Amino acid sequence: MQKLKVSVLVVMGFGFFMAANVQAKSEAAFPKDWKTWKVVRSGAIPAKGAMPKDLAHVVADTYETYAWVNNGKGSAYNIRINPKQTKDYDEDIATGVLELVDIKAILVTEHLLGEPVYGAYTYDGKDISSAHPSLEVKSCIKCHTGYEGFKAGVFQVK
Repeated sequence: MQKLKVSVLVVMGFGFFMAANVQAKSEAAFPKDWKTWKVVRSGAIPAKGAMPKDLAHVVADTYETYAWVNNGKGSAYNIRINPKQTKDYDEDIATGVLELVDIKAILVTEHLLGEPVYGAYTYDGKDISSAHPSLEVKSCIKCHTGYEGFKAGVFQVK
């Protein structure tokens, strides 16, 4: 009977460990000074169903991914780049944020050893990467690596 109790506890403990690791977490660090970074691009995600025609596939998919923002009404956005990295800007190492103004959230792309890592936070630094599927790290990776001409979070126009 003692052996059975130990086995059950081990299985239960392993299940708890696995469940705890399933919840997505941001990999990029929250940049505390992001609000001071220069805005390098601004725009708006159109309201759901109001997407302009003839957009590049990556842009259309990005708009579709975030169409839920602000209850489908669209959202203003800003792209900011860490000012310490803008003088000799290198898209492979720069840290940037996509600020979703209407829901007061930022999506962070940071580079560690030249590889991009991602995160999603509220303005004050609460990790929200598990709040919606489009904010999960795996969604960031899919978009940032799934399109020709899209590199390190920067659109490449050819």
